[in-house]
Amino acid sequence: MTKGQVEKKVRDLLIPLTNYPHMPYWASLKEAMVQLTLAQQGLAPGERRRTVLVFDEAYKLQGILNQKDILRGIEPSFARSPQTTAPLAWEDLLASGAQEQAKKAIREFMSPVGHVAQADDSLIKVSHIMLADNLDLLPVMEGGKVLGVVRLDDIFHEISLTILAV
Repeated sequence: MTKGQVEKKVRDLLIPLTNYPHMPYWASLKEAMVQLTLAQQGLAPGERRRTVLVFDEAYKLQGILNQKDILRGIEPSFARSPQTTAPLAWEDLLASGAQEQAKKAIREFMSPVGHVAQADDSLIKVSHIMLADNLDLLPVMEGGKVLGVVRLDDIFHEISLTILAV
């Protein structure tokens, strides 16, 4: 940082929860696909939403569902190793019961929340957490409530701007 620059906090880069897909744990995989599809509208490719935050009845964060979780949920053979199963043809996907699988609740396929960022955490601290656990996104909390998410892409961009400005 050059003299006079102030270190940004996570709150400076977060995507507010109102602008990020989120839904209750009892929603279906198909509903999650709809949420992600709708969330893409009007966004540039680098801004795309690839995960859904999952909440309980009290709006407490329960998990995260990403595109890989959804694909593995609608077609269980996606979850197996490519070496042990032959790839499906496009028509096989439609005949494989994917429509029935898509009716299942997302709670069966979501990942539990591991790490979260606090709104006043430094970008360096959060980038270390994300790198150590190979995460592209972290929920951002303040006072026990989810404010939104922070993406590694955005942290990288901010760090790059700082380094290149020197």
